[in-house]
Amino acid sequence: MSWELFEKVKNIGLPAGSYAIFGSGPMAVRGLRDCHDIDLIVTEEVFNEYKNESGWELKDVENGDEVLANDGVEIFNDWGPGEWNVKQLIEDSEIIEGLPFVRLIEVLKWKKLLKREKDLKDIEMIEKYFKERLNTVPNVEEWKNPENKVE
Repeated sequence: MSWELFEKVKNIGLPAGSYAIFGSGPMAVRGLRDCHDIDLIVTEEVFNEYKNESGWELKDVENGDEVLANDGVEIFNDWGPGEWNVKQLIEDSEIIEGLPFVRLIEVLKWKKLLKREKDLKDIEMIEKYFKERLNTVPNVEEWKNPENKVE
């Protein structure tokens, strides 16, 4: 299911540097879990443009933000819970299979804020992934410089 959704994102044709895949997408591309929808964070300009595109449904989210939804793809111009600089997350994203993904350490930070049952399982998988590749689990509070990190 994940690869079909990644293809949908490619077919939307968003400009490079204007979006990144967040949510479970960065885990799915690494084979850590499947995803059943795709969460995109986008610039304000892209969000406003797609508000007027046919096929995109504007919905309210629990925290009061808005999301645009179309066939398993959801577009956000903000992210929560917590304080997130969407522009910076997009700039710091890493290209995998031709698509920009928010760095896995940021997904770990987000999952630790949410702490839902499924997030606790995801946290365990992400930490295991880091431990196997880096021999350590990065401290999410100390994460500052993505250029020096390997994921």
